[in-house]
Amino acid sequence: MRAMHELSLCENIVKIIERQAARDGFTRVVTVTLSLGDLSGASEESLSFCFPMVTKGTVADGATLAFVHTSGCDLRVKEVEVGD
Repeated sequence: MRAMHELSLCENIVKIIERQAARDGFTRVVTVTLSLGDLSGASEESLSFCFPMVTKGTVADGATLAFVHTSGCDLRVKEVEVGD
């Protein structure tokens, strides 16, 4: 059931992006970069699998998910690249 944990994480990531889009006025996200710590308990593979499912119909629909690996417990949105 590991992917269920990552599904919930992806849903929260999309909520963060949607709030940022409403605040900053962008309508399309190209890339989302996450800081992912080795001790975060999250799987890059599972996050990558779940992300496209939860972004359908959102500003992040079709966006690429990228990772910056850290040695700590990080799991946070590091950067959101917006498009036209």
